[in-house]
Amino acid sequence: MAKDTLKQLDRDVDRWLFAGAQIARTDPNLAGARDTLAPLAARAPALGKVTDQIEKLQIATGKTAASELLALASLMAQVRGAQATPALPEAGGDMQPLPPARKIGTPLTPTELHTLVGALTNAPDARQRSRIIRDYATSDRGAARDLRILPLVLPALSDGAIAEVVVQYLVPALGEAIVPSLQRHLDLEKGRALDVRLLRAIAQIEGAKATGMLREAIEKGGPEIRAAAIAQLGRIDPLAAEPIAIVLSDKDRSKDVRVAAVHALAGAPSDEALDVLLRAFGGTAEMRSAAESSLAVSKHPRANERILALFTPELRDLGHFRIKKTTTKEEKDAAAKAQKTHTNQIELLVDLVDLLTTRGTDEGANLVLETFRHHKVKEVRDAAARALLRIGFPGAWEELMPSLYDAPDATRDDFVVGVIALDAAKAHDRLARFFEPAALARKNGIHLAQSVLARIANHFVEIEVGDDDTLGNTETAEAIAAIRKDERWLDLGAAMLEQEGLRAPALTLLLHANSPKTLGDELSISRHEGLPSNEALLVFEYLGKQRDSRILHAFLRLLEPLHGSYEYGRACNVMLAYDDPALAPMLRSWLDAKQKKKRLSRAEATPFEECLRFLERARTATSTDD
Repeated sequence: MAKDTLKQLDRDVDRWLFAGAQIARTDPNLAGARDTLAPLAARAPALGKVTDQIEKLQIATGKTAASELLALASLMAQVRGAQATPALPEAGGDMQPLPPARKIGTPLTPTELHTLVGALTNAPDARQRSRIIRDYATSDRGAARDLRILPLVLPALSDGAIAEVVVQYLVPALGEAIVPSLQRHLDLEKGRALDVRLLRAIAQIEGAKATGMLREAIEKGGPEIRAAAIAQLGRIDPLAAEPIAIVLSDKDRSKDVRVAAVHALAGAPSDEALDVLLRAFGGTAEMRSAAESSLAVSKHPRANERILALFTPELRDLGHFRIKKTTTKEEKDAAAKAQKTHTNQIELLVDLVDLLTTRGTDEGANLVLETFRHHKVKEVRDAAARALLRIGFPGAWEELMPSLYDAPDATRDDFVVGVIALDAAKAHDRLARFFEPAALARKNGIHLAQSVLARIANHFVEIEVGDDDTLGNTETAEAIAAIRKDERWLDLGAAMLEQEGLRAPALTLLLHANSPKTLGDELSISRHEGLPSNEALLVFEYLGKQRDSRILHAFLRLLEPLHGSYEYGRACNVMLAYDDPALAPMLRSWLDAKQKKKRLSRAEATPFEECLRFLERARTATSTDD
């Protein structure tokens, strides 16, 4: 009991060193550790010293609390050292170089560190925790690759509110540095939700090196572990996963494992794997959904032929279900069974239409177009329209347009992607119609226009090359060049700034485009009353990339809609990078006036204090050549 308490206290001390002494002294974990260790102090004097130091920290105030926290950290280091045992290597050998790894250091500023630590530890003033973690993890400068947050990642994986965003964004950003800690806490046989996240995180970082661990997880783990392991193995090594996935898809007792196994067969090249996928496509709704996603990307040479064969004359001629008059129980049961069979056929046909379109063959697209024009069942015709819209199919453009406004969001997004993929240079000619007043006034017209602006903005995001030499931007280089070359997109973005529902995506587009051409439009928006904070930040970040005498006054106007340490911190980062000494007295005056109206909290005021210290620093004159 004492040993576990000491381990937890040691981890808490690491966390408090980041969070601060004032948070540490009031943390309920500190009181809990004191209550557990105090009765044992008579038998173990070392525990008495720990208990005494905890009490000193609890009653300390001001700067004294910081000193007492450091003393507790020093004492815990001594306790940890006394409990440690040397880990000797199993066998001698020559020195070997460490494998190459991305650099990791301490890039976070004190304010950024406080904000990220607060999000990871659920500090009392933490807001929008998932968004903060995602923003830092995806930062262009690799801000999240900071050694100081490593001890906080594992506890965050147990926090259901942020666990998924930590696995998806933060853990991959940290890379190899976090793997030993993850492996140390992974327990395949227990199969907790935490173990599933640890398994996924390790596999994402290590790739092919995690194959052995994944095989062991499939053999030893419970259903959740097996499902996660086969899914990761299928992603990392499709050939190694194929024989295992074929067996699991048929014989595993868990439905979740069978579904994951079907997903894992997406890259499998054998005839047997294709047979399994086609059988699964004719199964339950969950199995069919998994099989559809795998068949959509299958590279098997006969995949197109076998999928087209599923579109039988019976499905092509399927009509509405005709309800017959029934009197006996047997007749009613038979009618209910027939109706259920008919419903299943409709659902199968809808999914088959989606699959044929996703495969992207001319034969499949033409078959779906024929279904859209001639099938007897409206539900099937609507599904065919959505599928053709998703790929921006040019063969029946005007026929499909009325269906677009009623399509799901995902279909509208896919439609925009398809139009750009068809010919990026002519994308404006085809998509500008959706920004006309009549189009915006239609039901879902604003949502469709938002989809267009969001996708176009993605083409202006700077391309980054990852460790595996792949482009960080999901758009093709050709499409990016064509969209950036067409200045009509900037004109459209500027025109949409006055459209309230489209202002945020339009500002995002102009921010990424970073063209001085739209400076006047952005300055005009900065004068709007009641500007939402998210839009104010987008204008702030755009102006931070330009140079103009009017920008300093715009910065101060845009501070008004902001609130909270996170938003103030983002704004101050922009002003730090702008680094204009003329901004310092203006910002000081604004801050004094703000404090008189409503005093900012310590966390809110800190970004401004750091920004002002930087702007008000002594500047040396720049030397010039004679």
